[in-house]
Amino acid sequence: MKATRICRECGVPQGISRTMRWNPDGTITQIGDPRHRMIFFESGNLDRMWAGICDELGVTLEHLWEVVIASKSRATRAFLNRTLFWHQRLAARFVGYRTLMSRIEEQGLVMGYGKITLGGQFPRRGRPRRVTVFIEDPYSLPLFCGDFKGAAEVLERRWSTLTYQALDERRHQIDVTVGEERLEEEYFQVENHVPRKPGDFRFTPCPSCRAPLELAHFSWDLSRGIIRDVESGRRMAFFGITGMRAVFDELKHELGERVTPTIVNSERLNTVSSMEVEEARSGFESLRLRAAVRGLGLLTSFHLSPERMEIVMTNPALPEYIVGLALGIFELAVGKEGTGRWILEEDGDLRVEITP
Repeated sequence: MKATRICRECGVPQGISRTMRWNPDGTITQIGDPRHRMIFFESGNLDRMWAGICDELGVTLEHLWEVVIASKSRATRAFLNRTLFWHQRLAARFVGYRTLMSRIEEQGLVMGYGKITLGGQFPRRGRPRRVTVFIEDPYSLPLFCGDFKGAAEVLERRWSTLTYQALDERRHQIDVTVGEERLEEEYFQVENHVPRKPGDFRFTPCPSCRAPLELAHFSWDLSRGIIRDVESGRRMAFFGITGMRAVFDELKHELGERVTPTIVNSERLNTVSSMEVEEARSGFESLRLRAAVRGLGLLTSFHLSPERMEIVMTNPALPEYIVGLALGIFELAVGKEGTGRWILEEDGDLRVEITP
């Protein structure tokens, strides 16, 4: 399979249509690893969120990125340890990283991560002590750094350290140095299995590749690794739920419970600045489709009036994001900033109530 080969009918790359499944329960999962859940979301929101957390909580961007990189690398270690075959690890060690990196480069282009290229490794054969990659137009530099660090630790089974530097406005160099201390098996495990409730959503499949035909509303620039919403121009990317959950949980552990309302408010501001009023007022079926295409979960109940908005979502991906999104939709639709209350029910459903 050529990951970057495009479906002539809908424009979706094979690296998406043949590796991911859009499920009737409002989730996106990888075909080769159904436990690995994804969301397809506006990536431009991330850097604004990191900056918002720093401003609200009084931490430096460098420290926050350290937390993000460490937690994201932990989730990446667990995912790759589960999905990377032993012979791929062996080939990387004795032949070098270039063959494996070519696959990562391709996948980065179709996932919206930017353009990834291998700079080199030292020494060129055997177990490397240092590996360099370059990335242009990263979807989120700290998240990518976490992915790269975690990948090196899985391949070498040793702790690694990472440095990054901007070469210009678009291009960054990342260097991973592999240490001597071995990683115990416990460091490759992350509990991420959350039972899902069945759903009844139906996408319209592309006649050629069977991906949801709704993905034709997005365009892939495979020379740069950038996905955009055709109508709004907003940049999109695919994110692993486990990785984002690990980041949010570690930020709360490091900085306290104040992180949660900060994330919620950041997504509210992102929604207000990027969504059109017509989208916010488009009603239950349209918002349900919007959430399902993005893998956020299945909207099962929706009520909107000038005095109140109530939603219920099954299989919610990241509750903080969804609550912030709901607050932004209410503000746009009603013209007033809202106050939200939300709860995760015992069965996993997310209930949100918003009033002016």
